[in-house]
Amino acid sequence: MNILEKIVASKKQEIERLHEQYDLTQLSESCKLSESSMPDFYRALAETRTRDEHFFIAEFKRKSPSEGWIHRDADLPEQVRIYAQAGAGAISVLTDEPFFGGSYPDLKLAAETLRRLPSAARRRPLLLQKDFILDPIQIYLAKLHGADIILLIAAILEPARLDFLKKTAESLGLGVIVEVHDAEELANIQHLDFPVLGVNNRDLKTFRTALNRVNVLTVDDEKRFVISESGIRDYRDFQAVRNADGFLVGTSLMRGSADLQVRATFGEHFQSQGKLLFKACGIRTSEVLTNLSQAVTQSHRLTTPDFIGINFSPLSKRRISPQTFQFFKTWEVLNPSAVAVFYKNTESEIGDILEKYPFRSVQLYAEDVSPAFVRSLKQRVILALQVRETTDLQKLEPYAADVDFFILDGAMPGSGQRIGAMIPADFPYPFLLAGGLNEENLEVILDYENCIGVDIASGIETGGQADLTKIEGIARRLLHLKEIVCLAK
Repeated sequence: MNILEKIVASKKQEIERLHEQYDLTQLSESCKLSESSMPDFYRALAETRTRDEHFFIAEFKRKSPSEGWIHRDADLPEQVRIYAQAGAGAISVLTDEPFFGGSYPDLKLAAETLRRLPSAARRRPLLLQKDFILDPIQIYLAKLHGADIILLIAAILEPARLDFLKKTAESLGLGVIVEVHDAEELANIQHLDFPVLGVNNRDLKTFRTALNRVNVLTVDDEKRFVISESGIRDYRDFQAVRNADGFLVGTSLMRGSADLQVRATFGEHFQSQGKLLFKACGIRTSEVLTNLSQAVTQSHRLTTPDFIGINFSPLSKRRISPQTFQFFKTWEVLNPSAVAVFYKNTESEIGDILEKYPFRSVQLYAEDVSPAFVRSLKQRVILALQVRETTDLQKLEPYAADVDFFILDGAMPGSGQRIGAMIPADFPYPFLLAGGLNEENLEVILDYENCIGVDIASGIETGGQADLTKIEGIARRLLHLKEIVCLAK
């Protein structure tokens, strides 16, 4: 069985025990029926959209099947208070014990903590019960333990059953997030009436994440509120999600100091809205990397690249030498910003390098790898394409739901040749533009609705070597262009 099948099998056994422990009729009678025509959750989403803001759901979970124990001894009341103070619109609490370390008492404690918060002008966060719901008894228990919202997962429910459970929840005043994670699941339930679609960027069978999944599944959906679930780690990831009204963020908030993690994640979102990302590609000397590392640790992020491309292509003049790469193995910024760049490498070569070195992100070219290979990777995937003509863009569709974002490059990667006018202004997915860019011509990216930044190699070099002055100049120019974008909105 895959992970999801194991969870469902365990949940069915749990439901049997719940029916032995509780009388369903008495439970339902204990739950006050809603007199409101609209659950508070739907109203809050509508108000947030009107303000042109995002709705944040901050999650409390001690462990997960993909991560193991994240924070075994986390202080739930303290975490809930921090989430509320940071401005979360809702707080998610896991009630599954075997796989996520949660419980109904956790949900009740979170509700009690929220009720004890001092009254303020800001609305009290709503409470989401996060579980694998198969039976009404779970909904009644969620209501009785203080939930305002539940989650229904299309992957484990027939459409008619999902609709019945949704209506049961709404009759109690609970809002419902209907979650999908692929096109087939969404197609199966499109005929149902549900106002909130949650797109889980994590494949529930393999637990691999791909941020562009939410963009693929909602590219034409304007009638529902969309919540992007899973995979958000930092400000870079927020830029890769274009079609969401809100975000559900969990794992990244549960690591380390709760206060610091929440301030970093929430703060980075608000500060980085509209930020244009900068990937400096072909960095291959320890001197340049050391300088960039020091700038990042000194909080000079605004004038440093967001991604550092380290090239392993057998055809590139910027390929890193094995001797130099020994330095990168201990580079403190390797995990968040380093990207392993491959072009004309075999899938076997790529796999060997990624197994040896701890990259969290990888850049591949669509012509070199299969969709199945992309799905097999644990790393974040930035997929590049050589665009010779507009029809080339069709090659990206088989990969679209399994990558984080794209790079659209010229016909000769790394040559400094401009890509030309082959990209439509309304290309539907987030991408970095590459090919012949430098500080003097960056404004071309403003022509594209979903261009989230640039990927530059030759344009950051002087005499064939990366030039820190040019890197800083490009970063500052992108800041200016961000201001133009924000003013235009």
